[in-house]
Amino acid sequence: MTDAESRQPAPRPSVGVLFKCCQVYSRIYANHDLTAYAGHCPRCAARIEVPISKEGGSTSRFISGS
Repeated sequence: MTDAESRQPAPRPSVGVLFKCCQVYSRIYANHDLTAYAGHCPRCAARIEVPISKEGGSTSRFISGS
């Protein structure tokens, strides 16, 4: 195995979200600037954006949004 083959990209940071609008669970991922988690409901396409705090924040990896 070469060095290029053994190097795998780091997993993208993500959080689980329960979209209240359609009662469906999905994951949303950090944007390229790592300033927020952003995504949309897989059923109705409602957008959600959760800011990433520089000072720290919740240790929860699961949120509920509408």
